[in-house]
Amino acid sequence: MKKFMAMVAVMLMGSASLMAQNPDKGLSWAVETGIGTEWEIGGRAQYNFNQYVAWDVLNAKYALDYGDGGNFNEVTITTGVRGFSPTFGPGMKAFAALDLGYGAAFKDGWNTNNFALDFTAGVYVIKGLYLGYGLGFLNKGSHKDHLLRIGVNF
Repeated sequence: MKKFMAMVAVMLMGSASLMAQNPDKGLSWAVETGIGTEWEIGGRAQYNFNQYVAWDVLNAKYALDYGDGGNFNEVTITTGVRGFSPTFGPGMKAFAALDLGYGAAFKDGWNTNNFALDFTAGVYVIKGLYLGYGLGFLNKGSHKDHLLRIGVNF
């Protein structure tokens, strides 16, 4: 698991060095955290095709789930699509993202590998800073989490 996490960290840091200066086009980087039925922290490499559509190239998250089954850890690696509305107000725009991929949950020697799906909808309140609602599914929908997310897109 340590090798896997080190590989993810190297990939994310490498993508940050390739960022474009124009946030509406090219590769950008984002970090976010969420709180709700679990606490999560993550990072994302995002490729913006234009001001309305982006590809979440790699979205990696760690979560501490303190739900029904007690405290257990979750790690998800996903990829997906992100859509943006036209700008309204001073630098504000709405967005929605849908990511699919792999997730693992583990606690005290117990481990399970699962399908992961993550949906986020929110608003960029100022350029780069966003707030939103997150809904995450793990293990084909049998485990779900609701979160309030805050993030920064560089």
